[in-house]
Amino acid sequence: MKSNTLFFLLAITISLTAKAQINKNNWLVGGDIAFSYSKSKPESTVDSKTFNLNASPNVGYFFWNKLAFGARFDYTLSRTKNDSGTSKFDRFLLSPFARYYFLNTDKMANPFLESSYRFSLMNENNSKEFSAKGGIAIFLNSSVAFEISLNYLNSTTNNTTFVGNQTLLLGFGIQVHLEKL
Repeated sequence: MKSNTLFFLLAITISLTAKAQINKNNWLVGGDIAFSYSKSKPESTVDSKTFNLNASPNVGYFFWNKLAFGARFDYTLSRTKNDSGTSKFDRFLLSPFARYYFLNTDKMANPFLESSYRFSLMNENNSKEFSAKGGIAIFLNSSVAFEISLNYLNSTTNNTTFVGNQTLLLGFGIQVHLEKL
């Protein structure tokens, strides 16, 4: 039993000191899931509760050290419940993105910023969104990182102004950093 515990602790120690693959010519593959819940009571007497769920697989490429560009496929489920019933809304969006890691590759925890412009694949309401994400990647070993992030979405259906719904989502994800062979 003691040898299993010692082996486990040694494996964790080695994985925590491993360097992350956020260097030029490496790939980034993964995804995240984010959610939000809001409750509002507008000027009328109708209460409204909204739940949003966003699942986002992605692939990216590091063109420079610590800077990756890529594409994300976003699926968003939004459910609103009020006095007049429940409505459900699904969206499929494509999102080119840019992601920057702030610290060097020898750090186990590395903060990052990501920005993307999301547009509808199904052309419902000509939906477009600006997305900004900030968080921390916790590298479990040199290739796999667990991420916690705060996501900001600003969506619009109007082509002349960028005013619309604004949403904050808490996100969790896994990213796999693949070294070029």
